[in-house]
Amino acid sequence: MTLEELARALGGRLEGDGGVEVLRVASPESAGPGAVCVCTSPQAVRAATQRGAAAVVVPEGLPSPAPAIRVRDGRLALAVLLELLGPKPHHPRGVHPAAVIHPAARLGPEVAVGAFAVVEEGATVGARSVLYPFAYVGPYASVGEDCVVYPHAVVGERVRVGNRVVLHAGCVLGSDGFGFVPGPQAHRKIPQVGTVVVEDDVEIGAGTTVDRATLDATWIGAGTKIDNLVQVAHNVQIGRRCLVAAQCGIAGSAVLEDGVVLAGQVGVADHVRIGAGAVVLAQSGVTKDVPPGATVYGHPAQPRHDELREQAARRQLPRLLQRVRRLERLLTGEEGAGGGGEA
Repeated sequence: MTLEELARALGGRLEGDGGVEVLRVASPESAGPGAVCVCTSPQAVRAATQRGAAAVVVPEGLPSPAPAIRVRDGRLALAVLLELLGPKPHHPRGVHPAAVIHPAARLGPEVAVGAFAVVEEGATVGARSVLYPFAYVGPYASVGEDCVVYPHAVVGERVRVGNRVVLHAGCVLGSDGFGFVPGPQAHRKIPQVGTVVVEDDVEIGAGTTVDRATLDATWIGAGTKIDNLVQVAHNVQIGRRCLVAAQCGIAGSAVLEDGVVLAGQVGVADHVRIGAGAVVLAQSGVTKDVPPGATVYGHPAQPRHDELREQAARRQLPRLLQRVRRLERLLTGEEGAGGGGEA
């Protein structure tokens, strides 16, 4: 593509020769002829130009000796560039002879099914969806159109998956919820007879598990993106356009309203509600409801500024303890008798 064509695709402002040919996207450190680099600092621009980049994508106000496209959002520009110039995935095509497809299953037009993938009785897979080798679609489950199900991903019995959903390797939709009644001799299992519903445009990361509900449905709203190694327990309701980072655990019947962000390793207690647009910072433990739009942090999670003030105060505790001990010795006369002591 020419730089002028890229500028139109990015909605950016072109500076320099629009006829420059751009062949690939590269980091500033690995740039070379034909490469375009997204740069957000003078150091990055210098590295890209020194390595002969054909062009750079930069924010307003950042000087560049190389031909440039000025944009407002560098991360969005990078996403568009990679879609246009990055390597394309090589999805399986057709139905492999080693795939196992039940006669009562239904495949839409142009569905691809890799070797040893399984589609069980009554299951449906929508048009143009791709099942990689060893993917599993359980009895009476449904996968929508234009979905990608990577190796060893599981869509359990009666689970419903919308359109344009991506399920990464090893993720499991529809494992049993963790429901037991403790008893003196054994823990009695509560049958988990509900399902999981995943709406359109959701992406679920590798090794993530979404448990089926006890009775109704565990729900993942449209446009939500879930990272690797996340646990979503039974009856959880996740709204639209949420972001859930790696190693989060969301306990049973918790509710995340639209646009919630959970940073890495957040734990959410059962039956907690996190309001729309709230942000929970990394390694926090949410034990009570979070208001819409709040940013919380800590154990237990509280408003971010309160937690930071408490952390600053805790760092003063060793010195404060020394002062208290010295005051105690002064009051009891030990300081004068023994002399010295801690400062």
